[in-house]
Amino acid sequence: MAVAERRRALVDAAVRVIARDGVSGATTRAVVAEAGMSLASLHYAFPSREHLLEAVIAEVTEQERRSAEAGLLPVAAAPADEEPPALEDVVRDGLERYVDLLAADPAREQALLELVLYALRTPGQRAALVAQYDVYLAAARASLTAAALSARSRWTVPLDDAARALVMVTDGITTTWLADRDTAAARRTAGFAARALAALAEPVPGPAREPGREPAREPAPPGS
Repeated sequence: MAVAERRRALVDAAVRVIARDGVSGATTRAVVAEAGMSLASLHYAFPSREHLLEAVIAEVTEQERRSAEAGLLPVAAAPADEEPPALEDVVRDGLERYVDLLAADPAREQALLELVLYALRTPGQRAALVAQYDVYLAAARASLTAAALSARSRWTVPLDDAARALVMVTDGITTTWLADRDTAAARRTAGFAARALAALAEPVPGPAREPGREPAREPAPPGS
């Protein structure tokens, strides 16, 4: 097995162990047993357990970014000649897709929560945690920018503030769903959150038109 494949298999195994037994349970022996490898294979791929955990944090953070963008980014923008969708609908649809992705892979989310708590408790890990949330904020900014463009709206608050609110919403939906596994309730909460977020934006005004006056037309060609 190539080193890159071995590293991937060990990281995936560590995510499953962390989701099941917590970070404290993710010993090197537990991880290699989950991966079906020898302890020597782990030390060949990672110098230490700490390096393995760093790789796990990086991988789970990247998976979370992809999951958030896959859920929250609008499916498609309305054509220029059609009425755009309401921003509330765009954001709600994105949050509901996020809920569906959460329900499809709870182990990743549970491992992520364990890793956040690990970083909070471990000296020297604060910077890694801040960097992790910087990735989420960047994904939220991209999602909100695309949503506003799709709905032909603009944010009336700084984009960073709206993105932070969106990250807090998805964090809350995630941890609550992990506790009760009530997907229908999570989708209802997504609707409430979408309404609140959409209230932070306004439609972009279209071209002004005088009441009762049709827009100017091109002159007909001679002889028509």
